[in-house]
Amino acid sequence: MDLIGQLSQQLGLDGTQAQGLAGGLLKLVQGTVKEKLGADTANQLGQAIPEMDTWQKAAPPAEPEGGGLMGALGGLMGGQGGGAGGLLGALGGAAAQGAEVAAVVSLLGRFNLDASKATLVAPLLLDFLKSRLDPALVGKVLSVLPLLTGGGASGGGLGGLGGLFGGR
Repeated sequence: MDLIGQLSQQLGLDGTQAQGLAGGLLKLVQGTVKEKLGADTANQLGQAIPEMDTWQKAAPPAEPEGGGLMGALGGLMGGQGGGAGGLLGALGGAAAQGAEVAAVVSLLGRFNLDASKATLVAPLLLDFLKSRLDPALVGKVLSVLPLLTGGGASGGGLGGLGGLFGGR
């Protein structure tokens, strides 16, 4: 699957922007996998997607004091005023998944894309991961990132990114 081409086509980005977005998304995935499953599993992602490093270099820098996913959640809470209440309300008590969603929303914002574009990004990223990774590794990734699926692998009922942004 051509992730860069799909992101360009679906989101109206040029090739460099699509590479940056892909790199940023994969960095979020790899960081969450490393945090929750360990460095060995995260390294498997890097081996299966060698262009990830190049793509990550094309991503715009994160906000200072980003603090990973939790920093992105804090930025969303403090930086988007009324919009944060709706997002956080939709998340309910799912703080961990909320942090991941906030990180994706923050990343999209760096490319001047609104949060509704997350409904397009998640399935493209999932298809790309399925095309590159061993099915067992895909299962591990989805176990810690249920937001990539429509229903959520953990049964949390949030409906993934599509449920959060598409059902309003």
